[in-house]
Amino acid sequence: MLNEFRLGARLLKRDWTAGELKVLLFALIIAVTSMTSIGLFIKRIDNVMLDQSGEFLGANLVLQSPKKISSETIDYAHNLNLNTSHSLNFSSVIVANNNFQLSHIKAVDKHYPLLSHIKTSNDLYGNETQRNSGPIAGEVWLVPRLFSLLDIKLGDTIELGERLLTVSAVLKHDPGQAFSFMSIAPKLLMNINDVESTGIVQPGSRLTYMVGITGKKSNRTTFEKWLSPKLNASQKIMGGTEGSEAVNSAMEKGKQYLSLASMLSVMLSGIAIAIAANRYGERHYNQAALMRCMGAQQKNIIRIFSSQLLILGVIACGIGCLLGYASQQIIATLLKDFFNSTLPAASLSPLFNGFISGLITLFCFSLPSLLRLKSIPPLKVLRDDLAPLSLSLWFIYGLAILCIVGIMWWQSGELQLTIMVLLGSIACGAALFIISTLLVAISKLILPGLSGPWKIGLQQIIRHKKQNQLQMLALGLSLMILMLIFLIRNDLMMRWQNQLPEQAPNHFVINIQNDEVEPIKTFLQKNNIKTEGVYPMVRGRIIKINGVDILDRTTNNKKLDQSLKRELNLSWNNSIQANNQIISGTWWNKDTQGKPYISIESGLAKRLNIDIGDSITFNVADQEVSASILNIRSVQWDSFQPNFFIIFPDGIINDFPATYISSFYLSSENKQLLNNIIIKFPTITVLEIDDIMNQVKSIMQQVSSTIGYVMLFVLFAGIVVLAAAMQSSMEVRIQSAVIMRTLGARKSFLQRSHLTEFALLGYLSGLLAVIGTEIISYFLYTKIFSLNFELHFMLWLYGPLFTSILIVLISLFYTRDITKLSPTKVLRYT
Repeated sequence: MLNEFRLGARLLKRDWTAGELKVLLFALIIAVTSMTSIGLFIKRIDNVMLDQSGEFLGANLVLQSPKKISSETIDYAHNLNLNTSHSLNFSSVIVANNNFQLSHIKAVDKHYPLLSHIKTSNDLYGNETQRNSGPIAGEVWLVPRLFSLLDIKLGDTIELGERLLTVSAVLKHDPGQAFSFMSIAPKLLMNINDVESTGIVQPGSRLTYMVGITGKKSNRTTFEKWLSPKLNASQKIMGGTEGSEAVNSAMEKGKQYLSLASMLSVMLSGIAIAIAANRYGERHYNQAALMRCMGAQQKNIIRIFSSQLLILGVIACGIGCLLGYASQQIIATLLKDFFNSTLPAASLSPLFNGFISGLITLFCFSLPSLLRLKSIPPLKVLRDDLAPLSLSLWFIYGLAILCIVGIMWWQSGELQLTIMVLLGSIACGAALFIISTLLVAISKLILPGLSGPWKIGLQQIIRHKKQNQLQMLALGLSLMILMLIFLIRNDLMMRWQNQLPEQAPNHFVINIQNDEVEPIKTFLQKNNIKTEGVYPMVRGRIIKINGVDILDRTTNNKKLDQSLKRELNLSWNNSIQANNQIISGTWWNKDTQGKPYISIESGLAKRLNIDIGDSITFNVADQEVSASILNIRSVQWDSFQPNFFIIFPDGIINDFPATYISSFYLSSENKQLLNNIIIKFPTITVLEIDDIMNQVKSIMQQVSSTIGYVMLFVLFAGIVVLAAAMQSSMEVRIQSAVIMRTLGARKSFLQRSHLTEFALLGYLSGLLAVIGTEIISYFLYTKIFSLNFELHFMLWLYGPLFTSILIVLISLFYTRDITKLSPTKVLRYT
């Protein structure tokens, strides 16, 4: 075996000198560089986005419990060098100037917040000041609304239980405030050391203990794995995005965009390796036959050529890993201004993944060629024909495709997206093959009407029908992937960003009473403030699904979805909101209007494993309300407009106690109008969400910049695919050139015929790529990203023209010497 390895190494050196392996080596280097650099960079981007989103909870992780968190848990966190902060949340009545107001009390220690800052001011609408810790003992900070409700000013004292506390600042922003409409009572922030002296906390009091945690991600992961099995049904540990549906939605979409871009890059790299590996096998058929003539057994052939691929693979994968690490470091430096914080250090796991993935891809796509090499008959030295691929080899190619799909899933972590891209690619491949067959058939019909180079070029395509069909298919799939990356970077990203326009709502108004709906509409209209509508909200809890109590649906309460452990905001509406889209079922009409039906958000339906026709029973104001699901909606949570998990038709829950919600945009110059709103409507609550909007915009910008970086590697991989596809058919074209030069064809005529052939090949491949791109993009737009699909007419116009020009330019490089050689030299070359 050692001798076979040495022989393989010598043959590898000879093949390298002859230039046989350069395309394969370059394809593998590009593939591994692409996989490792994208994996490294996306991992860093994902970490920094998660850390930034953690600012909405004031920590990377927050452990929440109705009972005091054990010292064992805190000690374990500290042993892992994790930082912790403690807070206590409860509701109580604040008293001042004979005014009583139920408020949400949050008591924090000196370490809170671990991330971000608390923002306060010295007057209701003055300049904000960032603070790294909460109020000192004896002082409290109140939200602006409490000042008007209690008729107090800064420096006054308020009574909380048995304790008098001084109001020392106006609370403008609390980073640990989860963005939801669950806690609509105005907030008071106090020092946790003052809680005991208030006498409020007694046995049986309804409390929420929270511990914030920060530290190295590896240590946090260890802590989560240790803690998760110990949590009961009333406890939960939250990550950074759980404080905001909008941020969570943006994070999920961002990951999907990056995963899709990475996936397409892996697929394109796989195509490049497959073409180059097949070319490698074909170029060694005669060599293998000669070895068989000299007595080499099949196992010797396999070992010799496998050793070549192993050496080549290790070298190429090693170079690819080094280039991948270096390139992502360079790009991270160039894009540092796009991020609000320093990117964390790169993990080494993507390097290992890229190295192994490269070797797997190389051997999977080389295996069919290796198996053919070992079965080459000695007569191949005299005869130049080979039997077609056997069914077993087609089966091996199928396994190779499954391997690349597995790598795509491994690299992206998105199973649904991987399956959709796989099915789309198979469907497109079949469609492209059928269409290419039709195009070749049409070419036969128009051939008699042509003359000169046009006729010769088209004849070349028709004469080598099968080879050109496969070449068009490979080029079409490669160009399709390039076009998809282009659409992701431009059209998809633009649409996503356009969903958050410049004047997207940055304020929510909640707790609006029924008699305040029209007055607040009039006030907003009078001040030229455009509202996104005023929607009713009724509090209700899901208690039964299909008549079965939710507690009976599982033997372990920990498996209950969070939506089943709390009250939901229910609403009613006769028309669907603009940022909602029906994905299953129908909206109510005259026949269903006023009947017990509901519309449910798709994510909630999936988590509860329910579908159209299923029945849900709610507890609303101690009464049971049952309704059947009529439709399922996708909701654009990052639109910053009022959205609901459950919507009823008008007339079902209208008689229950309800408050109303609205949203609007207010520029920084008009922020003083908030004071007028609170003065005129003292019972409502105004929530400013500028920080959340900025976070979502930051995620969009980071994803867009990263995909632009991914495009560079996809472009390089695409060029390698095109070059490999061109080189794979050069021998046939050289032989055609021999015959034509022998018959007296001039160099200029050959050049024009080659250009015509490649121009037609490029145009047809580009046309196939556009068709495939539209097919896959339809499913991506509608099924993954919940966007409206439109045909890309500019792609139909310029796509085939661009690819035709690109193929012609690459062909000029490969055919530049053929037309200059004499027939004798060309024959010797072949």
